[in-house]
Amino acid sequence: MILTDYYRLERLAEFLMNRTPRFDCKASTGEYPTFEDIARKSRVKRFFCYYNGLPNSFSENAKNKAERCITNTNSISSVFIPSLDKQQLGYGDVKGTQDALLFVFSPDYSSMEIFVARGYKNNQKRLFNLLYDNELVEEMHILRNRAVNQVNSK
Repeated sequence: MILTDYYRLERLAEFLMNRTPRFDCKASTGEYPTFEDIARKSRVKRFFCYYNGLPNSFSENAKNKAERCITNTNSISSVFIPSLDKQQLGYGDVKGTQDALLFVFSPDYSSMEIFVARGYKNNQKRLFNLLYDNELVEEMHILRNRAVNQVNSK
């Protein structure tokens, strides 16, 4: 399997008024060290991130290519959305690792799914193409079924 980890995040009612959309983990496979470390350090004891515009600290090259980014105090990943006909699909990589991310957003952007492909940072565009062509559906289904609801979620 290419995809190794899964996180389903939703915008919770108590954070809907935030200027920057906050997404909290509702279900996950719970094994990706970077996200689990963020969860351990958070007050709510679950992974969460903000879906932002691009900060000024990003290079001009990144600003020209990325649509958005996900952050939690620090940048986690740029989010690239290369297709106009499937705007709910994106890709990125986890800063400081060799891991790629695939993003699947709900049509109203109230939820996001993050699929991790450990060690695939240098193949993230190819992974996106597999996602776009529905060639990862089976792997995604397996990870979704392995996901456990977060006990601390509201």
